[in-house]
Amino acid sequence: MSDETSGSASASSILPDAANLDWLRKQAKRRLDQLRASNPGAQLADAQFILAKSYGFPSWRALKAHVDLLTVDGQLVAAARSGDVTSLTALLDTHPGKLFALARPYDMTLLHVAAQNGQVAVVDLLLQRGLDVNVREKGDNTYAMHWAAAAGTLDVVRRLAEAGGDVVGHGDDHELEVIGWATCWDGGDDAAHRAVAEFLVSQGARHHIFSAIALDLASDVRRIVASDSSALEQAMSHNEDYQRPLHFAVRKNRPQMVALLLELGADPLGKDGSGYSAAVYATGPNIDRAAIEMIRARGAADLFTMLASGDWGAAERLLRQDLHAIEPGGVSAGALHVLAKRNNVAGVKWLLDHGADPNGRWSHWDAEVTPLHLAAWQGHADVVRLLLDAGADPAIRDSKHDGDAMGWAEFAGQAEIMRILKSHSAK
Repeated sequence: MSDETSGSASASSILPDAANLDWLRKQAKRRLDQLRASNPGAQLADAQFILAKSYGFPSWRALKAHVDLLTVDGQLVAAARSGDVTSLTALLDTHPGKLFALARPYDMTLLHVAAQNGQVAVVDLLLQRGLDVNVREKGDNTYAMHWAAAAGTLDVVRRLAEAGGDVVGHGDDHELEVIGWATCWDGGDDAAHRAVAEFLVSQGARHHIFSAIALDLASDVRRIVASDSSALEQAMSHNEDYQRPLHFAVRKNRPQMVALLLELGADPLGKDGSGYSAAVYATGPNIDRAAIEMIRARGAADLFTMLASGDWGAAERLLRQDLHAIEPGGVSAGALHVLAKRNNVAGVKWLLDHGADPNGRWSHWDAEVTPLHLAAWQGHADVVRLLLDAGADPAIRDSKHDGDAMGWAEFAGQAEIMRILKSHSAK
């Protein structure tokens, strides 16, 4: 048992024999009511943490995992996740009806859990016992095949396909199909995901524009657009805020794909579901250079576009024409935030030198944030230092996650930014 799922012997012994997740949640709500009597601002997470500590566990997650393991379903899920074929076999021999146990909160089958974690031996066992290879879970309406593809585990994908698994997988909530799950997520081993995609194609799947962009497949992008030009403006699902292919190429850091999409006719000013252009998705200053230049060529450049392209003279002229250009709600609202996110040190410095507010708030992915939040999240040390020197307040919290700059840096694993912020606080 891992550290995450175990508490001390004394801690687990004081839990009631009938303890379960519903009981834990009710206990946490009662504890929250008690906390709010003295601290009206207390959150459920605070009550959960205190409850976990009272039972000797380091976190709510650890307590929850321990209680879950007290049930047969929890033991089955844990065995499928870890690849413990021996324990899983014994449990299913004793409780054969539990072959169809579901993992919370989205009713994943044991096959989904095993596929997600690359456990090919467990996948074999569950298929032999009769689990349907094409059963869907209720969260994203996916097969186990989707999760194996997302994990980049070719041996599991191949085994599922051999058992009759649908290699296309149309109808998932992200509208990406199995090949999109293999290619469109961030992180993981690129070579492994490419190998999965190639296998899927060999079995009859076809690339769509997003999977082709993700793998830098120019010939496939050209083929798709030649067959249907509307693919250039095809929207991703609501989960991705209806990004267009150009947004996706910028987010995936595919500059060659950005240039190709523009060549084929993609609109550089196209908006996602929140009204953002592709430039907002950039985390580096040159990813969408081709789009920035095309916007300028169209004569549609605003202050942000001028600064992103390094045209300081044009930026100065625009500022003289509109003294409110860099104020909140001005003609380039959010310019400092986007440039901070993109690590455009020169542009950030220019805006700060010209009076931009380092503590101004701007709505980004449903959260009112400061430029410091975005720079800390992306790990842009030079920008963070510039903002702090200009008076940025690292204690300001965003409106959605209630996190300060340190919290955003910690969540993203940005150790250098955390050191900078700690040093700033010490001063």
